[in-house]
Amino acid sequence: MADGDAKPLSKPRRRRPGRAVTIEDVARVAGVSKGTVSRVLNGHDWVSPKTRQAVAEAMASTGFVANASARSLATSRTGNIAFVLGAPPVRLFEDPNYAVLLQVITEELAQLDYALMLLTASTREEQARVAKFVREGHVDGVILVLVGEAGTDELISLLRSSRIPAIACGHPFVGDDPLPFVAADDTPGARQLARHFLARGYRSTAVIASHLETSGGKSRVAAFTGEAPGLVRDDLIIEAHEYSRAAGQHAMRTLLETRPDIDSVFAASDLLAAGAIDALHEARIVVPRQIAVAGFDDSAIAQQTDPQLTTVRQSVADVARQLVAQLRIGLDAGVMASVTVPTQLVVRESA
Repeated sequence: MADGDAKPLSKPRRRRPGRAVTIEDVARVAGVSKGTVSRVLNGHDWVSPKTRQAVAEAMASTGFVANASARSLATSRTGNIAFVLGAPPVRLFEDPNYAVLLQVITEELAQLDYALMLLTASTREEQARVAKFVREGHVDGVILVLVGEAGTDELISLLRSSRIPAIACGHPFVGDDPLPFVAADDTPGARQLARHFLARGYRSTAVIASHLETSGGKSRVAAFTGEAPGLVRDDLIIEAHEYSRAAGQHAMRTLLETRPDIDSVFAASDLLAAGAIDALHEARIVVPRQIAVAGFDDSAIAQQTDPQLTTVRQSVADVARQLVAQLRIGLDAGVMASVTVPTQLVVRESA
């Protein structure tokens, strides 16, 4: 009989307490050689389907320590979900939203017996590596967290054409949506904030935003300015190079140098707003008496600024739960849908 052909399964022998199951045990139960078991574990193609199935059953029945491999062989699944972050890893420590996303997604996936793998894709080289990793079948699904769509064409095209279910967090796309997504419903929240600014009597509002080339980046600004025509002049919209506290601080310094007559600022994220407040403190400008500031997100940083931020609350935890819920539909071969999560104005001392 050829080495790769399985003999009838042997009856598992009772093993001594404390003794680990070995490849030899699996080989004996499956009726094949150790080499055949090794080839199956390493994923080589020159093993017949019948033999591969016999080895998988032997691994499961003996409690072989690599039983995750046995499950993978039996179900054609890896048990892994990729969390692809399209930003430098340092953002995980700067933006509290990422920490909430990771925590809740990990907890939700654990209930489905899946593990989360963090992959960064902020450069073209990283995006190419992620695309290769996904293409080689190391994960069963992908949660894509992009700040902007620039430079991600190959990765998005791969995910769109792949059988692996993939869903985006937020709405980073331009034009048509190549993937389903879960995002905060930015428009109602931004409109509420604009009405709040009008009620407070502000007359000249600057906007600090980022990634205005994306649908998600545009929506908050468009909803705010559309609800309060005349409050924001075109020359008062400043685009920061990224969503970060430092970028918000730099943008606010620019505004103070070029447009010192403003009485309020809408920053399209709490990080940008916190940076704006830093610059105002630096310039000895009192918030909100001289210049009011509001953000968007209601992240942990909103209650750490001085004064605390007026902002628009989006539930990142709800976004995370919806991401996993839709991904589960995709894993079960269903059709995933795009979902929006409600937002709500939260008034504090800064505006």
